[in-house]
Amino acid sequence: MYSTPNTVMSRFRLLLVSFSLLLGVVSSTSASSVSAACARPYKAVKNDSWSRIADKTGVSVQALLKQNNATTKSMILIGDTLCLPKGTTWNQPSTSSSGLRNLPAPSVRYSTRQAAAVIREVFPDHLEDKAISLAKRESKLTATSYTWCCVGLFQINWWAHKPWLKTIGVTKASQLLDARVNARAAYTIYKRSGGWSPWDL
Repeated sequence: MYSTPNTVMSRFRLLLVSFSLLLGVVSSTSASSVSAACARPYKAVKNDSWSRIADKTGVSVQALLKQNNATTKSMILIGDTLCLPKGTTWNQPSTSSSGLRNLPAPSVRYSTRQAAAVIREVFPDHLEDKAISLAKRESKLTATSYTWCCVGLFQINWWAHKPWLKTIGVTKASQLLDARVNARAAYTIYKRSGGWSPWDL
């Protein structure tokens, strides 16, 4: 039987709707089962990935995947509830009560060109181009950019890295609004992680 273009499109739309409904059922079922059985749940936020969650919570990617019966190819959607491995001490900050707000402006302001120059000074020659590209993606090279969790050129997650940042003299989130401080902290994160995994690269 000959199918008109309208008939073909109608069938295609029906197929898409059915597939979307199926995905919704699978997603909601897995999330509810995890949250019910998990002693330390984690709710996914924007830009989360397996490596980013592992980095911010202080666990290994392998342990996180095993705990959630997942692989690195398993999709994470905003709002998904995952389970952190037993013994994890990290607590997810509340966006309403603990979110970063009204950070004081740094004493020194950097243009995007100056910010790029700072990154070139801080990072080794073989890493500087990748670092600048990453900062463009994260903050558009705007040193004073921040959200409820992440600060500055490299959008460093204050809550995830706060415990060790004091070892390099960073005791306040507002310090990360300084391009030079942020770049140095980002390079330290790179070395601590052995690569770009905290930024999912």
